[in-house]
Formats: sequence, C-alpha cells, structure tokens
Amino acid sequence: MVCETLFFIGLITICLGFLIVYGLTMPIANLMLKKGIFGVDVHKPTKPKIPEMGGLSIIFGLALCSITLMFFSGNPTHFLAFILTVYVASMVGVLDWFKRLGAWQKIFLAALASIPILVLDVYYPYPILPFIGKLRLTILYPIIVIPFLVTMLANATNMIDVFNGSMAGTSTIAATFLTIIAFLLNKPETTLMYAFIAVCTFAFYLHNKYPAKVFSGDVGSLGVGAAFAAAAIIGRMEILTLFALLPTLINGSLTLTSLGGVKERHEILERPTILLENGLLKANPSKNAPVTLTRLLVAASPLKEPEIVKCFLLLTFFSGLLSLSTICLMVA
Repeated sequence: MVCETLFFIGLITICLGFLIVYGLTMPIANLMLKKGIFGVDVHKPTKPKIPEMGGLSIIFGLALCSITLMFFSGNPTHFLAFILTVYVASMVGVLDWFKRLGAWQKIFLAALASIPILVLDVYYPYPILPFIGKLRLTILYPIIVIPFLVTMLANATNMIDVFNGSMAGTSTIAATFLTIIAFLLNKPETTLMYAFIAVCTFAFYLHNKYPAKVFSGDVGSLGVGAAFAAAAIIGRMEILTLFALLPTLINGSLTLTSLGGVKERHEILERPTILLENGLLKANPSKNAPVTLTRLLVAASPLKEPEIVKCFLLLTFFSGLLSLSTICLMVA
C-alpha cells in the first residue's frame, strides 16, 4: 500500500516537475540575458548570443520533485541526499561562471557533492558487478568510489554539453532506460529519482534543442551528472548507470586522454572541429586538437550540428539497451 501511494504521488510530482522546468526555463533565460550572462553558439555561422545558466530550471524541478517525495517516502533521507548532492554540484557551476575555476578545482569541488551521501549514510558498500556478483568495499567505497563516481559523472555530463540538445537529450534517454530498469528491479525510490531526471531534462530539451533558445551552463550539466551518480549509489545501480551513459563517458575519456590530462575549456587552444561556411562541421586536422566523440563522428565526412546530436542520441539509446540487457547478468 505504501509503495502504491509512493508511485501515485510520484506520478503527480513527475508531471509537476515537467511543468516547472518547462515553464521556468525561458523566464530564467530572459533574466540571464538581461544580466549579461550568455554564451556564444560557436557552431553556427552567425555566432548568436544564447543565455546561459538556464539549467537552473532543471535544478528547481529536481528539488521540487525530491522535497515532495520526502514527505511520502519511507526513506526520506534518500531523497534528501539525492537533492543535496545535485544542489552542491550545481553550485560549483554557478561559482565557475562568476569566478573561473581551474580544472582540478572544479573536479575537487564536484567531489564534495558526495558529502551528503556519506553523511546521511545512504550508500551500500557492496556494489554488484556482472558475472562477478557482490563486492565487499567497506573502506574503499565511501572514501574513493563515491567521490570518484560523483565527480566523474558530473564532469563527463558537462563535457558532452557542447551542442544544442546534446546533454539534455542524452540524459533524457539514459534516465528513461534507468527508470525502466529500476522499476524492473523493484526499486521504487530509485525509479522515481531517475524518472525525475528524465522528465526534467526532457522539459529543458524542448527549449535547448536545435536551434537552442537557452544553454544549460555548468550549473545544469554538473547537477544532472551528480543526479545520475546519486541515484546510482543510493539505488545500488552503479554499473547499470555507467552502461547507460557509455557515450558520455567515452566522450569524456577520449577528451582527457588526447589532452594528456585534465584541462579547463579556456586552456584548450584548438577546437576538435572546424565550422565551414555552409554550417557543416568537419574534423580539425591539427594534432593539437582534442579527440572527442564528435571528432570521430565527423572524421569520414562533415556533418551538421543536428546530425551530430542525432548520433549522440542514437548511441545513448543503444547503450540504454545494453544497460537493460545487463540486468540478467547482475548476481545479487
């Protein structure tokens, strides 16, 4: 009965979360534009100015959903840890806008977003691996695994937020698959956490898709990545979440490897792609240009921005299927 009530309230909350994000995104975007908080869309010949930090609406939506469910869940600390993790990570994005942070500073501060999970003790230090089963990591899990997972997913999600709708679209698809997986695994609270991510990022995607009217900014992408990490840790779905976000992680690892380490955006002197006059993007032939998932996609022939984003979405769809098919390999 409690579970049925939780899902009923959850469905109502999901609808409200969507409406909140969809309704707040453009007012926030207009406010940011008035305040001079905008970015240049470098992948368009006209280089339009697009308001930044619109991802605040995603954070507000996730907060509304989580706080509401705290009053109906048998484990309110789970939702409290979830939203506090998201909040801390998103505030790193706000700080980065007003005071440019170094790459390692951003990584360290993002790792601090794991503190609510640790303090509220909502983790289980026995992660489950395919074929292997349950591991015992009572010391390493809270000290290393949790902070690493939070900062890795937060920064990887931030790094794929390079095109109109790329971060919001891939996050929506991955979160939708993870919602289904959590439901099949009978994890009601985790199901709702992933559902919150799915509806909030989708509502934002409707404004952020090509041609974008608003950019998420680090506040949105770091917060969404941290939300994935928090839900994965709380719901014991670490490996399944990594599989669902495989294209995002591959893009991040390719970038870091090609750059020879962690670097902030302003430290990267050459872009991975070159914008042609007709709006197509081709791979940058320079050896100093970072290797990214985008650069690999356009290596054979130039593509338009919407075509590249469609490739991202398609790859994430297949990684979601991979995550779904992995359920039978998880030995409890």
